[in-house]
Amino acid sequence: MLILLRGLPAGPDWPAARLTRALQAPTGLPVVNFEPEARRCPLCAGDLLVRKTRTRTLSTLAAGTFLARETSRQCRPCAAPPVGSRQLSSLAPPRQRFDYDLIVWAGLQRYHHLRQRAEVRADLAQRGIELSDGSVSALCDRFLHLLEQLHLQRAPALRAAMPHGYPLHLDATCEKGKGGLFLCLDGWNGWVLYAVRIRSENADELRPAIQATLDAFGHPLAFMRDLGKAGAKAVAACRLPSSADLVCHFHFLAAVGRKLMDADHAALGRSLTHLKLRSGLRSLLGALRSKARPPEADERDKDLAALVLWLLEGDARKRPAYPFALAHLDCYRRCRDFERHASQRLSPTLQPRQRRTLEHVRELLEPVLQPCFGMPAIAVRLERSQAAFDALRAALRMRHDALRGRDWSQACPARRAARLASIEASVSEYRDNLREVVQAPLADPREVRPQAIVLQYLDHYFHQLFGHPVAFDASGQVVAVVERTNNPAEHCFSNAKRQLRRRLGRANLGRDMQDQPAQAALAANLLDERYVQALCGTLDQLPAAFASVGQTCLAQAVPVLDRHHRDSELRRRIRSWGSTP
Repeated sequence: MLILLRGLPAGPDWPAARLTRALQAPTGLPVVNFEPEARRCPLCAGDLLVRKTRTRTLSTLAAGTFLARETSRQCRPCAAPPVGSRQLSSLAPPRQRFDYDLIVWAGLQRYHHLRQRAEVRADLAQRGIELSDGSVSALCDRFLHLLEQLHLQRAPALRAAMPHGYPLHLDATCEKGKGGLFLCLDGWNGWVLYAVRIRSENADELRPAIQATLDAFGHPLAFMRDLGKAGAKAVAACRLPSSADLVCHFHFLAAVGRKLMDADHAALGRSLTHLKLRSGLRSLLGALRSKARPPEADERDKDLAALVLWLLEGDARKRPAYPFALAHLDCYRRCRDFERHASQRLSPTLQPRQRRTLEHVRELLEPVLQPCFGMPAIAVRLERSQAAFDALRAALRMRHDALRGRDWSQACPARRAARLASIEASVSEYRDNLREVVQAPLADPREVRPQAIVLQYLDHYFHQLFGHPVAFDASGQVVAVVERTNNPAEHCFSNAKRQLRRRLGRANLGRDMQDQPAQAALAANLLDERYVQALCGTLDQLPAAFASVGQTCLAQAVPVLDRHHRDSELRRRIRSWGSTP
């Protein structure tokens, strides 16, 4: 023990923890000395004397693992700050055992190439670097922390890369009520400008994120958001009069559809559940599948099984989400059309067993069509509401392809601007026609026309549905138009969930979305060459850019990214209880 302690500083200035680390340092590793490049004090030009020598294990992507011994010097007469090795500070963050190259490599493998931790560990093992899963996660956390700091530091350069300004798309997402994440997105470039975790979607949590985005990147040409009250309040507190406040056409239609059809559609679904229609058809289908499966099965058995499956699922085509498709109303319509469909699809020469099955299906459908249960009246009201909703969709030209922006993305900017003007004229004419319909007298004064609800929404939001800013180049040509939907943000969330499934290998992302830090959204920007060029030049230059980030953001050896959510404190309390008796 005396031999090991020889040459080490003695006395109260040498902490016990540091002494323990020195005694437990791994043996057999090469030692690399790092001396300060400066030899004279920058203040008085006096000699710099040795102040302290520190040794740490350093793992690098290029040279593997070695012991880095750094000597710091200080001018004692003028008490200038100690001077360390610039070479070592450009190689690795202070007090950390991984260099910038390794941090960038692990972060890109995880968030760019979507590799799992076991795959990253296997590649590092082939390079002679043995790490645990926790160490890989720590590397990725450091990558995200440095990326966020560099992103904010390079905000002026990123702003210069948006010469025509930018539209700010705002959206929040969660996975089954968990993992609240709020994004501020440049809609023209698809860049995430700011991301923050939120416990709930309210104005007090959204406003600071929006203001931070505006402080870093300037005021946008327009805000694009959904119809939520929290977003409206947050934007109103930050918006300048020169920035348009627009609402997404898709979210507008969804809000109108829910207002029109929520009550009747839910009532129809409750009635179908009460009559146990779907459960009865599923039980019958299970019995028919066994008869229709063998190769020598009767074709009539297969037709019967297909008919029952049609009653349950329809034509099996993918349908848009509610309220753009009404699952309960479609099921009722199939029940109503069953006899006509059965006469066309089934053979007239059925066996007695097959006729009994057909009669059983009719018994299941009979209560659905009886007026005493009220379902025909509900279906009539729903069909009227759906007709009014479809007329609004036609005026806004939001058919199935337009719901996700496919028809919009294929047009050039000039055609987009012309199409928006045409849609505005169409909706304006449709609104005038609605006024005439609503003013017509009703037989029952208590009845509310669906057209009246549509007109109420149009009057309230018309000025936010249109007026999308257009960017022009020096020759006066249209180069960009603000999107009429919030699809850029929606696609950003869907891509993030798809990537998270690949990285984790799980389908249910409830807890994973809850624990993933918001900075992971910034990693998607690295797929854009223009963003990378404005940020650091190329991805090969990203380690040097990380090294140039101010040391103030590296005060923690392992950055703690924000993974808190609304139940974090409660779950910590549960864990503190220990095992239950």
